Amino acid sequence: MEQDISALDRRTQIIETTTELFLDKGFSGTSMSAIATACGITKASLYHHFKGKDQLFSACVAYGYTAALEAMEEIVADDGISPKEKLSKAVKILYDITVESNAGRMSPLIAEVSSKFPTVARAFHTEYIEPQRALLWQIVEEGVRKGHFQPLDQNQFFHVAFGPMVMLSLAREMFATFDDLDEHFPVSELRDGHFKVLGQMLQMQID
Repeated sequence: MEQDISALDRRTQIIETTTELFLDKGFSGTSMSAIATACGITKASLYHHFKGKDQLFSACVAYGYTAALEAMEEIVADDGISPKEKLSKAVKILYDITVESNAGRMSPLIAEVSSKFPTVARAFHTEYIEPQRALLWQIVEEGVRKGHFQPLDQNQFFHVAFGPMVMLSLAREMFATFDDLDEHFPVSELRDGHFKVLGQMLQMQID
């Protein structure tokens, strides 16, 4: 019997439960019937909240990214901290969402889904990846204007800024069953090293 909870709470419960199923079984291995059963609701109720599995997948991937973007927007707008501090905080948020959250762990599954539902990958890029890049670039531009950073090519910066964290996310997901996963892929150490590399690109002094 379904519990009487609000539509928003129900939607959140569905997303969180389905994310775990997708991560465990993959997209093709997870049916709407299995999702409904895991959520303790009827299949009809599930379709009331989400029109199809592709829409539900998109919601699972996006879950958490909205909060991350809002946090980055607050950092960009904070006049009380330096561009260097902004960059450090932004990189921390990006690692949290890309590497250490279930939302970030969903990213490898986009490759599985995008061939059948190409709009999923396009929407994820447009709604979350591009805004992340735009916010990070605002920090860089502020630093350049204020003389904290040296000008550099935008595309090169984006590849160096996002490439390592995406690769780390993929590696941790690929070898998630390793008992010594954190020894092979220590997030904090690799993130700090990554920040130093970005600092060298921008020719800023890292304390």
